[in-house]
Amino acid sequence: MNKKQLSIISYRLSVVGWALPTRIILAIAFAVGIAHPTIGLADDLNAIIAKVQKTYDGIHDIQANFTQFTTSASIKETQKAEGVVSFKKPGMMKWEYKSPGKDIIVSDGMTIWIYQQDIGQVMVGNALDNGTSISNNFLAGMGNIKKDFEIEMAEGDNNAHLLKLNPKTAQPNLRKLYIAVDKKTFLVIRTIVYDMLGNETKVIFEKIKTNQSLSGSIFKFKIPEGVKVVK
Repeated sequence: MNKKQLSIISYRLSVVGWALPTRIILAIAFAVGIAHPTIGLADDLNAIIAKVQKTYDGIHDIQANFTQFTTSASIKETQKAEGVVSFKKPGMMKWEYKSPGKDIIVSDGMTIWIYQQDIGQVMVGNALDNGTSISNNFLAGMGNIKKDFEIEMAEGDNNAHLLKLNPKTAQPNLRKLYIAVDKKTFLVIRTIVYDMLGNETKVIFEKIKTNQSLSGSIFKFKIPEGVKVVK
């Protein structure tokens, strides 16, 4: 697998990316910390981060329906895709697209397969190289959100906290990302990823199920007969 192919994989994988929009001054932080607003906001942010990390530390596997919107910065065109995503510790993941195409991105933590059914091709690579991002690592139970990102509060809503995550280590095709965290469950329900060209990928997670004892076999890919294999 060459660098161009890896960059394509990285871009597709960045949809998992953790994301959350712009800066916010929370009403509660303002009310409680008006004398020391910076301290109040920092305390609130640290509490949210700790709850998110604790939630995902307690998850062995997770599965959800997803809707993905990818917007090109150059032509201002948005493409929609839908499917099912699964993660399992340590480092396993599967993105199974249902529409408009039937692409599959799957990794058992060691090998990553990108199956493009419409052109009859599978790209195979080493998952431990740069084929996955730290955002995927966190969802798959291999990362630490506070260690991997500089985090700021962003403008959330009644149902979700919004966090802006800037990677501490440069990532392929990842400039910044946002994550929306459900205020009750502290699960990530929405992500927005921006790549180096300003392209935006927004993913909405629904019908989230955790600790379903997903079989490790679903994170293996059997290459269909007659399909072209690219390494």
